Amino acid sequence: MKPFNTIPSMILIALLSAGSALAQRNAPLTENAALRYWSAFSEVQDSGITDQQAKELNAILDGTAPYDDSKYKDLLEKNTLAIEVMARATSLPNCDWGLDYGLGHDVPVDYARKALVLGRLNVLYALHLLKTGKKDGAVRTLAAGLRFSRDVGNGGSLFATLIAKDLLKSHLRAVADALRLEQLSASQRSQLQTAVTRVGEGLDWPTAAKRDLEALRGDYTGNSQTSATLTRIISSYVATLIDESELPALNQAVESAPQQLARVIPNAKRVLEQKQDLNNTLLQTRALLQ
Repeated sequence: MKPFNTIPSMILIALLSAGSALAQRNAPLTENAALRYWSAFSEVQDSGITDQQAKELNAILDGTAPYDDSKYKDLLEKNTLAIEVMARATSLPNCDWGLDYGLGHDVPVDYARKALVLGRLNVLYALHLLKTGKKDGAVRTLAAGLRFSRDVGNGGSLFATLIAKDLLKSHLRAVADALRLEQLSASQRSQLQTAVTRVGEGLDWPTAAKRDLEALRGDYTGNSQTSATLTRIISSYVATLIDESELPALNQAVESAPQQLARVIPNAKRVLEQKQDLNNTLLQTRALLQ
């Protein structure tokens, strides 16, 4: 299945807590949502989506085109099992994708691409349920999708975090549309409010960036000067994603770094823009739920 053209390519080009992690590693495998998500991925059915259909789906997910149930109900029927398996997995307390960052550049990211497809199908499924008057089911689907979206970014790289951001924003937009266009009951609104609250502050951008930058270290093991420069950049990068006022210092550190290192550092300004975009969407959705 084509991933609905996934994240805009320009973003991907531009972007080239310990206790909690330990608890996840020690959790029983049966309580690891990631394993169930992989099962859901395996149930996704290839629908033969054309490039034009992918564009139409992107427009729906972006909120710039209306949802047409007649076009997508067959696709959703084929993938109902995958969506249900994913939704059931979101009730599990932990999600550990088992990523081995010792592999450096070769850390697998295929799970994130698969998650993007399944997460977008979940948004369409919620729209289908709303269209057919099944509001309780739509609310449950959106709540599960928000949890799944956040899990996608758990322990991952900037690539996975960007995909998680894309999915969170798509689900939050669908929540906002449901609040504006549907007559939801107090119970349904409460369920959505709880789900949005659980998203918390969004995603852990600093940790994701640090993982990506640390993966570069193996390229400079024989060059102590460049390795030391990378250490300074990592520290400055993390600080910038926590406090945007640190950006000038980071830019200076990158500009003064050796060219072979400077050119592989993700554009921090773009990352900050993605972080702020998600934060704005969260604030807008929470305001609607007040």
